Amino acid sequence: VLDGAMLVDAKVAFDQHTNQPIINFTLNSQGAQIFGDFTGKNVGKRLAIVLDGKVYSAPRINERIGGGSGQISGGFSVEEAHDVAIALRSGALLAPVKVSETRSIGPSLGQDSIDKSMAALSLAAVAILIFMILYYGVAGLFADIALVVNILFLIACMALFGATLTLPGMAGIVLTIGMAVDANVIINERVREVLRTGVSIRQSINKGYENAMSAIVDSNITTLITSAALYAYGTGPVKGFAVTMSIGIVASMITAILGTHGMFELVMDKMEKSKNTALWLGYKVRGGANASVR
Repeated sequence: VLDGAMLVDAKVAFDQHTNQPIINFTLNSQGAQIFGDFTGKNVGKRLAIVLDGKVYSAPRINERIGGGSGQISGGFSVEEAHDVAIALRSGALLAPVKVSETRSIGPSLGQDSIDKSMAALSLAAVAILIFMILYYGVAGLFADIALVVNILFLIACMALFGATLTLPGMAGIVLTIGMAVDANVIINERVREVLRTGVSIRQSINKGYENAMSAIVDSNITTLITSAALYAYGTGPVKGFAVTMSIGIVASMITAILGTHGMFELVMDKMEKSKNTALWLGYKVRGGANASVR
């Protein structure tokens, strides 16, 4: 009956009585005459709005529409009303819309970033595991075991909550690895400090854990506070980083403090019997475990 060239404008408005979205449209003089004659002869029938072969709406003609303006109603949502208005305005373009080419872009860029992140995570973990053993001996091995348990615990918690491992999440895991080992570094250094005073290996380990506890707890609590702020005020990726960090911190406090201390207790008798502090703690005490260093 009409084509888009006869349409002047189409806008979304709201009915004064029902407050429902409607579409107000305006036709030019030629379209107004054609539309008035057609609607007068077809009251009660439907009139379809078609764009590129797709029917966007088919409202019923309630009365003769003269004067070149009218409205389309029918319980539209705001989004549906906007779609119909856009279809009407788009029909004013004489050139039809045709799909000339379609391209599908695969997630190669995202996969490349994930692969690089996994490589960084693996490289960081392996480097830390080797360094801890070389520098702290068996104590470093205990720290490595605690680190592996920490990572497994972190992944298990994320799987339990149905969380998705995103790039920020991987960054959180890498940072968690460093922070988890940092706790054991503090403990081992405190043990060495006490060992230099000439006390036994058992006393050095117990005193080292006691001295390191306050520093570890304070640093982890401040990081947890930061993670909570990131989760509260951050966006999606930042929230993922905050969640990963929080779980990793809690896990590291359990594995680094309780886990490694329990491992030391299991082999304490062997450590005291051998008195080989270089093997067990990566630090050689001159004159035996009970000698002091000056």
